[in-house]
Formats: sequence, structure tokens, C-alpha cells
Amino acid sequence: MSYYFRLKNSALVEFDPDRYTLLINTLQNPPEEITLARADARILELLLLEPGAICSREAIMAFAWDDRVVSAGSLNQSIFMLRNILGDSKDHDLLITVPRRGYRFNSDQLVSPASNIEQPAGQSIVEPPSITRVHLAPAIEKQRLGIAIRLGYLAVSVFALFTLWQLYTGYELPHDLQVAEIKQGALSITAVGKSKQEVDALKADVLSSGIVTDHLRGEVFISRTGSRTNLSCVQKTGDAYNLEFSFREERLISMFEKCLGS
Repeated sequence: MSYYFRLKNSALVEFDPDRYTLLINTLQNPPEEITLARADARILELLLLEPGAICSREAIMAFAWDDRVVSAGSLNQSIFMLRNILGDSKDHDLLITVPRRGYRFNSDQLVSPASNIEQPAGQSIVEPPSITRVHLAPAIEKQRLGIAIRLGYLAVSVFALFTLWQLYTGYELPHDLQVAEIKQGALSITAVGKSKQEVDALKADVLSSGIVTDHLRGEVFISRTGSRTNLSCVQKTGDAYNLEFSFREERLISMFEKCLGS
């Protein structure tokens, strides 16, 4: 079953959870098909099973990574990637963070079959199927059963295979997005860009900013759009904060402190 919703720029999106694909239709450009990483697709699928309902971080991680054990940082990175792909990296109006509880999908952005959907010129109008909301509890129970079956299989598997599985990173980057991680004490920084050169430039800016401190704690994702730099932070309290600024006009260390609430 596919899901239909609109982005903030009014583009119509068709999400196919079975193929992990997003088909983005705009009036100005030809349709764009994007293939998500498996975990990212399953996170979006779970949030769309019950739009508007809050999904806990634990439930999301159990559903998205049903085949391995990952840290909370993997979820933060997946949410960050999804928001960038969906154009939601600034305001978080589509994938909404509920502090200390989890995430929810903005049900106002869903498209119903009765909506008057404009299609790009030259394309036939495809009537989206009815959106059937599935109760979250049965889905989670079914998922837990699947996890139990897999755990039983792992119990009789060769130890070496289990070890290799655990060492596997558990995250696949969608498209050509590149990342680089920087550890500074209790501060974890992830630079995200569309190319290795872009990521290397971000990493160089971070390392040359005097960010080496002992008082900053938390997790930061940094990316750049034109002359604007974007920070998405997970503070030590668990709260999320987003910040956008001009790199030339602001000191990066000050922006890190503001974003992390230090």
C-alpha cells in the first residue's frame, strides 16, 4: 500500500514502503524517484501507519532495525536524513519531534482521495488509493513476534556470523549523501554533504573553529545549503533543536553552544 502526502513546497509525494521509494511530483520539474535506505523507509512507514500518533524512540528502533541492534545515534541520523530528503530540515513541520517521547508524522500533510491533486503537465492523473490507517499496537506486536523468531535463529547460528552482524554499521546512505564523524570528548559531530569534498570542507571548518572543549555535550548534525549552515542538535536532556545561520557572519563555536543549550 502506498501513502500520499505533500511537502512544504506543495510537491505531491507517493511513498511505497515495499520498494523503499519516494516519487516526488512538482509542477515545475519531472517526477523524481528517490530510493531510501531500508531503515529510513521503515521509520517513515511506521510513522505513517498511524499519522499524528506519537511513536516512541524504542518502538521506532525495534521496527526499523528488526534485524540488528543499533545505538540511539542511528535513529537520530536516520531522522536527520529523512528531514533533509523531505525538505523538513529547518522547521521540522513534517516529522515532528515530541521531546522525551518520540516522533510523529504531521497528519495535516496527508492527501485524501477526494483532494483535487494537480499533476505536472503532460502526465496522466493517477487517483491515489484510500489511505487505510492501521492501528499501531497490532503492527508492533507482529514486529515483536518477528524479532523473537529471529532471536531464536540467532541462538543456533554460528558465533562468528553473529559477531560480523553486530559489527555491521546498520546504516545505508541514500543517494550520494556522504558523512564524516568528529568526536570531541562528550560531543559527537556528524558532517553531512552531497559529496566527499563538501563533507571535507565542513569537517575542516569545524576543526578550525576551536570547537575542542570539555563543556559541550550532545550530538550535532551539520550540513550546508548555499551560504547557510544548518545545525540539528540532540541536547544532553534528549531535546532536539534546529539552527540555521550564515557561516561568515557567526562564530561556529557560538552556534554550537546555542544549539546545544550550553
